[in-house]
Amino acid sequence: MAAAPGPPLAGVRVVELGNIIGGPYAGMLLADMGADVVKVEPPGGDLARGFGPFVDGVSYYFAAINRGKRSLAVDPRSPLAAPFLRRLCVTADVVLHNLRHGAMERMGLGYDDLLAENPRLVYTEVSAFGSTGPDKARAGIDILFQGESGMMSITGDEGGPPAKTATTVGDYLAGTNAALAVCAALFRRQSTGEGGRVDISLRDGLVAIQSSWNAMFFADGLQPARVGTGSWFTAPTATFATSDGHLNLAIVSDRHFEILCDELSLDLFERPEYATNELRVQHRSELEAAVSDALAGDTTEAWLERMHARGLPAGRILDLPEVFEDPQVRHNRMRVELAHPQRGPIPVTGSPVQVDREPAVAGRPPPELGEHTREVLREIGAADAEIEELIAQGAAVAD
Repeated sequence: MAAAPGPPLAGVRVVELGNIIGGPYAGMLLADMGADVVKVEPPGGDLARGFGPFVDGVSYYFAAINRGKRSLAVDPRSPLAAPFLRRLCVTADVVLHNLRHGAMERMGLGYDDLLAENPRLVYTEVSAFGSTGPDKARAGIDILFQGESGMMSITGDEGGPPAKTATTVGDYLAGTNAALAVCAALFRRQSTGEGGRVDISLRDGLVAIQSSWNAMFFADGLQPARVGTGSWFTAPTATFATSDGHLNLAIVSDRHFEILCDELSLDLFERPEYATNELRVQHRSELEAAVSDALAGDTTEAWLERMHARGLPAGRILDLPEVFEDPQVRHNRMRVELAHPQRGPIPVTGSPVQVDREPAVAGRPPPELGEHTREVLREIGAADAEIEELIAQGAAVAD
């Protein structure tokens, strides 16, 4: 019987230099796929180590985006540590960073520096606005990208002020885009023998995922109005009140609209103003008012039981405790606990990706600062005496 295949990225070494989410999230996704991700941190650690919530001294924020990695803590500005860091980078398959513009070049770790020694290297930069162009040196953080991508202009209640999403969607999307592009570059390398450069902009990612809204602007040159939980593309689509709560409903086809009208006892399906989705969107306000009045007559669970039985896309609005008690979420293992030898089990969010019917989640817990410093330095040829000198001089930290 053939042995089960290993993780897709087994044997790939990634050197990650970064902070907080954008770069580290990409590193975690690659680790989940089996890559050996060496997280290079300064002696003070990734800034995310200082973000709460904390449980028994562990930053759960840091743990959420750093499982599966090894931590090498060195001062890249130290003349003692710099040669070892360079050796690590030039022998890697992937170098991934989200440092400020020019930081890698100042350390002698820029694209041209490293590719000259290792043309097979996949060099990946996650930046705020792009590695070139007028805003290449601007500092950025998620709320800025949401504002300057147009996302906040279309998010919020109709007639209300701009709003942002609660999660830092730009950071997580950039990390996802970076991991995707790295995998594509590694695949190309198999046939060409050459690596290359990957550039990911956080703002560009948010602009790109608004493609349907951008299409509205491209069509008529006008700014689309906010519609809260509603939609300019399908109707009725919104959050509706029931007798004891709320539910979400999205009707995207004529057949679904016919079924909905039957379930709600509404004589609307044969009316000419609702004959097509385009017409229903044009008459969205009055249509959704009629649906709202009907849904107020029964409980959320009663409506959902009936709608699900007939294949209608409708759902609950769950808080986080309810999400992680949901039977399907539990079945998909979207909460996992990683065993830490000193700190016990650490809960983290699972992976939405399954490979060979198993969630792609690295089993290694998030590392302590410098936990693998000695181990990684030995792997790139540093002698024990050199390692201890780095630590004694404050150029490295070992747990």
